[in-house]
Amino acid sequence: MPLIPERVQRWPRPWRVALLSLLVLYALYLLAGNVFLNTPLFDAVTNRKPEKFTMQTGPALTLMPGQAVVWNIRMRGQANRTQYVFRADRASAWIDLPALLRKEVRIPRIDATGVEAEVERVEKAIPPPPRGDRGWTLRFDAIHSDTIRSGRFGKLLIVGQGHGNVGFLKQLKGGPSELFDSTAGFDDAQVSFDGVNVLDDAHIAARFHFPRHYRDDAPGLQKLGITWAQLQIDARSQGLRIDTGGPHVKVGSAVSNARLTADVTLEEGALRPGSRLVWRLPLHAGVNADDRGLLSLQLDVAQDMRVQARLPRDPETGSELNADVRVTGRKIPFQAPAELLPRLSGRVQGAWQFQSLNWISDLFVKKPWFHLDGGGLLKADVILADGQLAPGSTVDIPQVAAVAEVAGVRMRGDAHAQGRIVEGEPPQAELKVQIPRFQAAPTHAPKDVLFDGRQLALTLRGDARLKELSDGMRAQLRFTDARVPDLTAYNRYLGNDNVRLLGGTGLLSGDVSLDASGRVGKGSADLRGTGARLSVAGIAMRGDAQLQARLQRADFDSRQFDLSGTTVDLRNIYVGDEKSDGRWWGNVAIRSGHIDAAAPFQVDGLADLRLRDAGPLLGVFAQRSEYPRWVLGMLDSGEVQASGQLRWRSGQLIVEDLKAENERLSLQARLDLRHAQRRGDLYIRWGVLGAGIELQGEQRKWHLAGARDWYAEQPRLLPAKPAAAKQGNSTP
Repeated sequence: MPLIPERVQRWPRPWRVALLSLLVLYALYLLAGNVFLNTPLFDAVTNRKPEKFTMQTGPALTLMPGQAVVWNIRMRGQANRTQYVFRADRASAWIDLPALLRKEVRIPRIDATGVEAEVERVEKAIPPPPRGDRGWTLRFDAIHSDTIRSGRFGKLLIVGQGHGNVGFLKQLKGGPSELFDSTAGFDDAQVSFDGVNVLDDAHIAARFHFPRHYRDDAPGLQKLGITWAQLQIDARSQGLRIDTGGPHVKVGSAVSNARLTADVTLEEGALRPGSRLVWRLPLHAGVNADDRGLLSLQLDVAQDMRVQARLPRDPETGSELNADVRVTGRKIPFQAPAELLPRLSGRVQGAWQFQSLNWISDLFVKKPWFHLDGGGLLKADVILADGQLAPGSTVDIPQVAAVAEVAGVRMRGDAHAQGRIVEGEPPQAELKVQIPRFQAAPTHAPKDVLFDGRQLALTLRGDARLKELSDGMRAQLRFTDARVPDLTAYNRYLGNDNVRLLGGTGLLSGDVSLDASGRVGKGSADLRGTGARLSVAGIAMRGDAQLQARLQRADFDSRQFDLSGTTVDLRNIYVGDEKSDGRWWGNVAIRSGHIDAAAPFQVDGLADLRLRDAGPLLGVFAQRSEYPRWVLGMLDSGEVQASGQLRWRSGQLIVEDLKAENERLSLQARLDLRHAQRRGDLYIRWGVLGAGIELQGEQRKWHLAGARDWYAEQPRLLPAKPAAAKQGNSTP
């Protein structure tokens, strides 16, 4: 048989040459086109920016220019933080070759089979290019498939018999994009979230599009504000199982015959009137996931949105829910869901046995200084008015473990909590926590008991507007006469071996104001020690003591605090050995006190003192028997008025400008107590007689001649401060 048909041989020579040329060109195209599609040349062209787009394929075939059939396709791409992966068993397409002349890759139709799609958010973003109009345009008029197997969007997975038709346009290098009128749907589908089945036998139909726009006109979630989308669902709902009986909460599903039906339309970021969703969800929750009943959820959209939920009462657990909430308007703030809060109005009534109630305290506080530890029954009747908790709202928690950490002290006990909304402008949300019995320990040493007591009261109060609640919250914590089993537990706060508590018990009362972060703004603490034993600069004392600490002002940004008004009272004190008569007393009043909590931690103050006599003060510098006779005669010569400048820093106590006198005695002193060491200077005078002592550890040097001049020549330990007006002292 001749290679060229006889009929063709009779054609004029130019026609035969033209036909032969076409056949040669077609053969060359078949060879070149199929070699290109099935060799690394294709990868080199399509995967030029693998961080943004890659495509791997199996065998490919092209029979006509602009046409191709490809098997085993996998495409991965990323735009900003959105990553997508598409897989298909087979795809065929035609490309519009003339469109290439105007820098446009146009594919009127792609038919794909065996499609799987995944879309998710990733941490590492690829910044988009700036707006521009110079890049090539990709135009896919219709990507069609009748065999979509699955679609995954984050943790949401849909598996079933899917179909879809999607078209879009995108200009590269910062150009505009457009989503053409597109559809997608599934029949007989299963829907799961994070591995838990939610729906089965689901029929899902979606339709969506958005207009041409540049990315900076509607970036990220703002794109939903220009999107038109319709979603219709008719599915059998799985029951939800939440088992809290083990160390970790287990979430699963259970077979049921309940249903979810939805017909919701989104128009430029707002739900269209007539949109509706009804979901009847069997709920099994709690220890061993006992049956709680059928939770009914309903969304209706008219001029406003209305959400209703109802769970019948469970006679065994007491759980129930009845909620009816309206959302003013139909706009959905996808970018800032908190903007929905001011639009909420309605009522939520119910009771629920929660395995964790800490979310209640999270509403009030910013940092976790206060929390409800563990679970308990919550009874609530909450009224919302324009995003504000309205008067009449109440919350009751009969029993729950509560923990408060204030100023490095952790207080814990079983509590009864009650919340309510108080009238005001604006109304105030108030949570009262009563702890009948509690125990306190250092935050970093929970086994060391500082004190334990009864009737600790914590009141938290803030703006009832949900969005503002934790911002302006204020708290008041009070307790009275908590028992201190061992005063030595407080040595950790002294940090100085020259001032040590050796034993004794006491009672502690506290009253402090705090902000939402648990920082003390103002407060007081009253510690009354009975049979307290202490050592001050080597002098043993025993008796009763009372510390009344006052915090007047606090600046947490600069970590500055005012301790003015703090007092220390000593009563019935035995000084030194047991021969003391036990009637010595003393009073220290902090005229002005200041804490600089920035490193290094430092306390400065000006103090006024009243002492029964100067005996203990002189005992710091020398033994009683070492003083001259004229001094010994005045040690017990009557009440002494004194003042001085104090500094406490890193376990070091410095006393400067200590001046004391009574009718017969006058003295001046400075003292540096650093851990187990002490040094200082003392000048004591009676009339024309005077004496000085230079103290260095256990060494003492006496200055009897020119003692006044010697003292004046000694270097100061602290810079001089202007004297403040003295405050009156109470009668001992």
